[in-house]
Amino acid sequence: MSDQQPVRPQGRGPTGRSRTGPSPNRNPWVTALLILIGLILLLPGLCSVILTGIMIGAGGPRGDDLDFLPMLIGFFLLGVGGVALIVFAIRRKS
Repeated sequence: MSDQQPVRPQGRGPTGRSRTGPSPNRNPWVTALLILIGLILLLPGLCSVILTGIMIGAGGPRGDDLDFLPMLIGFFLLGVGGVALIVFAIRRKS
């Protein structure tokens, strides 16, 4: 008889994790940093929502207000990026 080890199948186990070795643990400092950056990115998005509400409440956008529209959309997208970053930080696989 030979002293060979049985061959284990490579790939993913039933939980979806790799069978080749233990996965590294999630660093809590990185998670906290990602959440902090996400919260900072939420601030411009919140301001754009407030300013848009003020513009709509004042009778809709006038000719002067349309110049701010690209800026408001950009700030809103920054806020959406902040939400996405917070969700990524919380749902990251450990």
